[in-house]
Amino acid sequence: MRAIVRFVALLGGLGLVAVIAACGGESEVSPTAIPAPPTSTLTAAPSAVVSMTDEERAAEALLKAAALQAEDLPSGLTLAEEKFTTNEDEAEQENILPGAPTAEDLSRWGRILGYQTSYSPQTQTITTGATLSFLVETDIYRDSKGADEHFEVIRQQPSDPAFITWFQEDAKAAGADVQNAIVSPLPFIEVGDNRMAVELRLSALYADSDQELNLVTQIVGIRRDRALGFITMITLDSPSPVGVLEDLARTLDERMKDALE
Repeated sequence: MRAIVRFVALLGGLGLVAVIAACGGESEVSPTAIPAPPTSTLTAAPSAVVSMTDEERAAEALLKAAALQAEDLPSGLTLAEEKFTTNEDEAEQENILPGAPTAEDLSRWGRILGYQTSYSPQTQTITTGATLSFLVETDIYRDSKGADEHFEVIRQQPSDPAFITWFQEDAKAAGADVQNAIVSPLPFIEVGDNRMAVELRLSALYADSDQELNLVTQIVGIRRDRALGFITMITLDSPSPVGVLEDLARTLDERMKDALE
């Protein structure tokens, strides 16, 4: 899944967290102690500068309105990055995933443009349940049929046996030996016209520090008419309460609905 590509990048920057966690588990550290994922991995830069079409420019305001806003989020998070993604950007960003769609696939589904924002903790307090990263993504399509076709492709990715194998190999290349990786569906409220919710739990062993981190990633996806929205929360040791995710999903669904009216 698209959020998992950035999660692998985050794993590569968490080695120092393992050292801190081993020294007491609740140490408060400077904002730079948990490094941001490398920009070259987190953000797939286009191979060439391409002018946006009128359709893409018109989609920008809609996508920003459809996304979660800073006031919607749990306290203590600050905006780290935001960007729009064309079909070429999206395909380049996801091309390492098994069965990832091409730019041609995205165009065939009528994807116009995407908008991604990532948030990080304002202060890095290493405690159980601490949020390490929070991602929000919205995508707009020409019609609901194309949006739903792409949504179903995304839904199937975590159940593909090749997914865990790919994830472990890429995480190892980023400096983390991933063990006990388990993907499971999350029971979830009915929001939007279609929805998905999965949880990825894993242990990441860092050879440099000989320490281990237990990480939980929760991903919620919503299709509302011709728009898709995704929320990804990455936490330490224990998941975010389901009620928090449900409230965020309801808000995202309402924002998408209002933006499309």
